[in-house]
Amino acid sequence: MPSSVRLNKARHRFKALSSTKNGEELADVIRLDSLYTERVLSSVLREDGSWDAVNEQEGRGVWDEVAIAHFQAAAAYQERNFTEAYKYQLASYNAFLRLFRNMSRWGIQALFSLCKDLCDVAKRADKQQPVSGGVQSSKIEEATRAINQGFSLCMTDREPQLDLSRKWGTYHMANILFALYQQLGAQNLCSSMISAIKASELPELSCFPMCDQVTFRYYRGVLAFRKENYKSAKDDLLFALEHCHRDSYNNKTRILIYLAPVLLAEGSMPASRLMRRYPSIKAVYGEIAKAARVGNVRRFDELLKDREQQYVAMGTFLALERSRRVALRQLLRKIYLINGGNSRVPFQQLCDGFVAAGLERPEIAEMEAILADMIFNGYIKGYLAHDHGIAVLSKQQPFPPLGSQT
Repeated sequence: MPSSVRLNKARHRFKALSSTKNGEELADVIRLDSLYTERVLSSVLREDGSWDAVNEQEGRGVWDEVAIAHFQAAAAYQERNFTEAYKYQLASYNAFLRLFRNMSRWGIQALFSLCKDLCDVAKRADKQQPVSGGVQSSKIEEATRAINQGFSLCMTDREPQLDLSRKWGTYHMANILFALYQQLGAQNLCSSMISAIKASELPELSCFPMCDQVTFRYYRGVLAFRKENYKSAKDDLLFALEHCHRDSYNNKTRILIYLAPVLLAEGSMPASRLMRRYPSIKAVYGEIAKAARVGNVRRFDELLKDREQQYVAMGTFLALERSRRVALRQLLRKIYLINGGNSRVPFQQLCDGFVAAGLERPEIAEMEAILADMIFNGYIKGYLAHDHGIAVLSKQQPFPPLGSQT
């Protein structure tokens, strides 16, 4: 069969799948690595002008643009010419968006396939594209803007019949954008997108597929973590961990990178069984968590200093630094118990306890500042009697359970 004829048959198949609203099959054949695409390309001789022969035909519609650009992208991808593949993939995607405006829910799977491939070739093209004059245009940025259009078409759909609405693609598209925004370091765009979703008339997040829920709440939890909103971060990251597929080891590891410091700041850590299953998390946080738990402030400070660059690179340093209060709380409680649990504790006695724990002796004013901070943040119940040089602790639970702090 002449290659141009094979291409014509292929583009007619795209239109036929659209006519029957067979979104699942369309989503499969429109992938760059689909078996159907590979079979079509295997019969196309790229040197015989097949692309020109098809492009010059009259009466071409938008589906023809989608299909031909798709196969041109796939051909370039196979030849590892990712810059050319990106150009055609973007053309195929943009043509599809013109059709997608008039589609209902059936078309969202094909949109997802196109977005996935567009992201892939954009990343590869950026790596392959030579730097000109010290400046390199980013295909990822351009692809992100294009994918944002697809996100908007899903979120703002006005289909009155909810089960037919493109709105059901909103969270999946949001998750694609989350990943791109994080790669671009555009945290502000993540916040703007969440605000836009809140303001839209979407079904509850719990109505969407669990995979979309888990991914969305992971990204939203990471965003809250970076804004130091640890309560919201904990809620989202715990949900993501508990509902992530049990065999998704890598995804659970990514969740725990941020969840573990949040739990540590409360004086807890994921269960020992879970930590054993994720040795990379235990290697990063195990020692510092143990130091905080037993009140070994000296060891905690040493670990935080030694691994500062690693924690900064991971984006978890500030959360771990906040966990120092847990270590201090545990140390102060030890000193309190060793000295008989008297509710009136002299500042000098606490300073002596710090020295016994291997720390430099703090000034009285410094000890008062530490105690004031601990009382303010709920780690200790009591008040300071400055004139008498003592801390007056509550007779009932002077050290509230870890995790009860607000």
